[in-house]
Amino acid sequence: RRFGTKCAACQQGIPPTQVVRRAQDFVYHLHCFACIVCKRQLATGDEFYLMEDSRLVCKADYETAKQREAESTAKRPRTTITAKQLETLKNAYNNSPKPARHVREQLSSETGLDMRVVQV
Repeated sequence: RRFGTKCAACQQGIPPTQVVRRAQDFVYHLHCFACIVCKRQLATGDEFYLMEDSRLVCKADYETAKQREAESTAKRPRTTITAKQLETLKNAYNNSPKPARHVREQLSSETGLDMRVVQV
């Protein structure tokens, strides 16, 4: 019991007569060989990812998680300011280094730049 094969998911012992699933060096009970996200039991031929902590994730859930991660870390492109826009902003900020909100809104509509860009 102490030194026998243990399931990588539940850490319970696996008797030698029981049917198991393997992923690399890890051994799992049939019912433990499932995706940790959707809980779907993985079958022979299913594509899955084996995480560092021996947990399994089906391909669909893994790719969905990767897509969400990519979307959340994606930065918006840098704004290119034309010479005319820059001149308008310089004139406004020379007149008042800290323009009021309504002035910034007016600058935004005049230049066609986002309010945040005008403020920064």
